[in-house]
Amino acid sequence: MKKYSEALKLIQNNVSVIGVEELDTQSAKGAIAEDIISSNAVPSFSNSAMDGYCLKSELTSNASAENPVELPIKGTIFAGDKPPSNTEDSDVYEIMTGSKMPDQMDTVLPVEKGDLIEKEGSKFLVLNEPIKRDANVRKSGEDFQKDELILSKGTMINDHHKIALIMNQENTIQVFQNPKIGILTTGNELDGSSAASVPNSNGPFLESSAQSMGLECSNNLHAGDDINEIIEQIQKIKDSGANLILTSGGVSAGKADFIPAALTQMGAETLFHKLWIRPGKPVLMAKFPDGQIAFGLPGNPVSVAVGFRFLAAQAIRILQGRALEKPIASKNSINYKKSEKFCLFAKAIARVDEDGQIHTEVMSGQESFKVKPFRDANCWAMIPEGIESIKKGETISIYPLSDDGNIDF
Repeated sequence: MKKYSEALKLIQNNVSVIGVEELDTQSAKGAIAEDIISSNAVPSFSNSAMDGYCLKSELTSNASAENPVELPIKGTIFAGDKPPSNTEDSDVYEIMTGSKMPDQMDTVLPVEKGDLIEKEGSKFLVLNEPIKRDANVRKSGEDFQKDELILSKGTMINDHHKIALIMNQENTIQVFQNPKIGILTTGNELDGSSAASVPNSNGPFLESSAQSMGLECSNNLHAGDDINEIIEQIQKIKDSGANLILTSGGVSAGKADFIPAALTQMGAETLFHKLWIRPGKPVLMAKFPDGQIAFGLPGNPVSVAVGFRFLAAQAIRILQGRALEKPIASKNSINYKKSEKFCLFAKAIARVDEDGQIHTEVMSGQESFKVKPFRDANCWAMIPEGIESIKKGETISIYPLSDDGNIDF
């Protein structure tokens, strides 16, 4: 059997991005396929940060209550207007927020601070103190400089990123193609035909988890404990164009565990089968000659959750052009013992104290069939192989329950 770290290496060595596509920025989703560099300054021109009066600051250098400066107001500049180019040094213009500054002017006096007088039908701005240069002016390039990095390759684009991209006039972007996923649950006990049947939570869970990572689910099928039916259903998933195939159940060593044999008969190479992890020890990873990847997850619901979260989701991140996920460091809240041989993925509760330190308690009820702890859990705690016990106060690695990166403290 292989260690969890060895399984991750095999995933990294056998999974790669599918391709790249160019998408409209407004509707784009997925991971950015190249560093995006600003081709111009943002803002592209200096503009007013507020409604007020724009002028040349040096005209006010000697202004005081005893020696006020009076400057003529020559007009109004609205946002979107081309500013006047034939201004005199002594001119003042009313200016609205976001309006382009005239080239000769370098400061803005807020409208509420302006004292106006009228002489012979003309308005004048009266200044009783000096105004600093560049006051209330958004300078060209103050947000982004030309040739500055906007977003790095591999970044999952979100709505806030799109603001920066569009402001930088990046109307289309290159993103990694998003993979498709196909799901097959197995087991006669899931068909609902008798009192001995159990609900099929694995299929809906896997589809929902994949969708939360932005994937399209091409199939969500079921097969009984029959190798020919399993092969037929897997072939349907392959033919649908799924890049990643997830199965649940049928991967252990029982008489009805047909997934390993089915994948072998279909020409897939088994990359690993059984890991030193709990829950989910019997998990399997295989690769078809055409590059399609299959993960065979055990049938217990918590084993499915662990197999998806810590194996399949890592493969999905690579397919999406993203880096593998890194854990969050936390302080362990209670003494906890486990088998030294296994890497344990435990349901846990994390909280943040008043100093901002994260504390995590490994919960009771870690059996792979017990789902009630998910009612209260907000994270996974990972205790690697080679460790038999972890003491209160020691550092423990935690992960959000889902790949969205959020822990609901």
